[in-house]
Amino acid sequence: MLRIVLCISLFFCSFMAAANDTILKLYRPYGDATEQASPEVKKIVEGECYSQSQLIVREDAWRCSANGKTYDPCFVKAGPNRTQAICPQSPWSGDSVQINVKQPLDNDLNKTLDMSRAYPWGVELTTGERCKAIDSGKIYDQLPVRYQCSKKNYLVGHLQRCKTVWSMLKKTPKGVVTVELSKAWF
Repeated sequence: MLRIVLCISLFFCSFMAAANDTILKLYRPYGDATEQASPEVKKIVEGECYSQSQLIVREDAWRCSANGKTYDPCFVKAGPNRTQAICPQSPWSGDSVQINVKQPLDNDLNKTLDMSRAYPWGVELTTGERCKAIDSGKIYDQLPVRYQCSKKNYLVGHLQRCKTVWSMLKKTPKGVVTVELSKAWF
């Protein structure tokens, strides 16, 4: 009897532990999506998209510029002769800029997404705080600064994917702590 109760307890505990895994979300700028804001174009500009995104490595993500400003990532719908890129502020904000380009963009030239290696575009910590990928080029204690969470909080170093709950180091004005990620948007 005790063995049966123990087995049932372990069975339910395993589901409770799995419920806290880091959830991997694929940002979908075109089509149905859940738990993300749908892109809403607030501004249309002429510009150029000249390379794959430096913030998220996936085939439809580009680095673009218009009017002296860099937009990264911008997303281009799959298919031939695409001359529009949608550049949302973040996975959780729908406000977007549409960049019209003169030359059609070819997603086939870009690297495909590999969630086991790529860094997410945005993450949500288990505290609810959201952090967005940045291309700062800054280093803290010999570790790259990868995400900005608030004006004074950053995620640094390498994403730890060894466990079902991913983690990173968070630099705050008070020091550095390990934080866990509840969601990761690719």
